[in-house]
Amino acid sequence: MKSRNFLVGTVMLGLLWHTAAAQPSKGKTRVDAPAMESIVPSASTQSNPVLSDLMAFKPEMPLGPGDVLKGYEIAMSLLADKTASDLSVIVQYQQDDQITREQAEYLLWQRYQVAMMQYQVLSALHDVLKHDMDESAQQARTALKTAHSDSVLEVPFPGSSSAR
Repeated sequence: MKSRNFLVGTVMLGLLWHTAAAQPSKGKTRVDAPAMESIVPSASTQSNPVLSDLMAFKPEMPLGPGDVLKGYEIAMSLLADKTASDLSVIVQYQQDDQITREQAEYLLWQRYQVAMMQYQVLSALHDVLKHDMDESAQQARTALKTAHSDSVLEVPFPGSSSAR
């Protein structure tokens, strides 16, 4: 029984570790554009109902690769949290004698396997997208370096002795 508790504890610690590793960095802050109401005077929007309807419309911006990458990280974090809570519910049911020890072991093992498969899929998608982003950034840097050559073109001034 102690080895099973140790296994469950180890799994939960591993999931929590992956959760902490997937947290986005807090150093970067996004600066949003000021609200339309602060830029456009409110008197002009009230006098024109069509204009006020257009300004009330908030178009959805498509997600970029960075947003999708953060989405994968958030999904991995949520998966770890949900798995930890599911495992604790199963353990609580077993401790309350609502299910047998064998049923609890089976449910714990099944939930663990499903969570690991989901985590591996999310992790693979994250890694593939990260690799693609890194590769495209490297290609952009290479293209930028080849666009700027180090050779210097010397053009003499008109009328100088070297121009003749």
